[in-house]
Amino acid sequence: MRGPPITVSCDCGESRSLGYGERWECEKCGKRWNTGQIPADEYTGLMRDLRRLRLEMVGAAIVVVAIFIPLIIWVSQGFIFFLPILLGMAAILYGPTWKKRVRRRIAERPLWELHPE
Repeated sequence: MRGPPITVSCDCGESRSLGYGERWECEKCGKRWNTGQIPADEYTGLMRDLRRLRLEMVGAAIVVVAIFIPLIIWVSQGFIFFLPILLGMAAILYGPTWKKRVRRRIAERPLWELHPE
């Protein structure tokens, strides 16, 4: 499973970012950590929610482009200059709200307690 990195902090103070299912042996104290201890359904749920939020933003851009293509073809080619402006305005106006939703979802994620092997 690929997804956001998981930061594992050892008891001795060392930390490392790992992918889901990866193992790490602390160089300082020799303890072994395995991110496979994290419940797969919780991690998959987090990945699914983040992917949905990303696709939501891409989908909105595709809808705007799909509306403008017929306008460009049948009404006036001058609309092609408004498309980047409109997409930029949408990013400026909707972007902060979207980022806030992503950050809220990440903040609500469960915190997993890993135990050394």
